[in-house]
Amino acid sequence: MGKTKYQQTIIAKLRRLREEKGYSQQKVGYILGLSNGQIGNIESVKQTHKYTLSQIKTLCKEFNVRIEQIFLEEDDYMTKDIIDLLIDRIIAYGE
Repeated sequence: MGKTKYQQTIIAKLRRLREEKGYSQQKVGYILGLSNGQIGNIESVKQTHKYTLSQIKTLCKEFNVRIEQIFLEEDDYMTKDIIDLLIDRIIAYGE
């Protein structure tokens, strides 16, 4: 079983951030204690590998973005129960 569409979306956001910040897969691998091959597997839609929530938190700190920017879309900020929505999205990523 591969990654869900939602997991692919989150990983694509992180890949775009990596590229915008000028980080190579090797540099991200070094930060996370992974090989650049493992980062390639995570970023590939064909592989089942994904970032752990701890790794996402580390990347958010490194890229200077808030974790909700990874898991929420612009329209989501209009939601009354945004915390519940964020938690639901994080759970959905982990499943």
